[in-house]
Amino acid sequence: MVKPKEIHALITPMKIMKRYLTWVSGAAESTYHEADDPILFCNFKTFGGTESVVNGQIVNIATATITTWYRQDIQSPDRLVLLSDNSVWEIIGEPENFEMRGQYMQLRVKKISGGA
Repeated sequence: MVKPKEIHALITPMKIMKRYLTWVSGAAESTYHEADDPILFCNFKTFGGTESVVNGQIVNIATATITTWYRQDIQSPDRLVLLSDNSVWEIIGEPENFEMRGQYMQLRVKKISGGA
């Protein structure tokens, strides 16, 4: 069995925020609420961000990889709050379930800031 090396350092606390859709005047509106068991301990690793062109300007989008114990309730586009600084991170793509064993998972996230 492949055991990711990051699984040995699950020391970073995060809070899971589940996305809920409500319909207002025919348009979907997203709201986020704490999950039933909201606290998650993980390995949180940033990579300096990703450069992208937005409205003709080069911006740096902060991205990270999170490794943690598997939880079926964590899905894209839920959000995670890093408890050390209250920054908000949105899950991008589908979480990876290592070897489909339901033991460990890895998530790619991007930082939500500046009204994004």
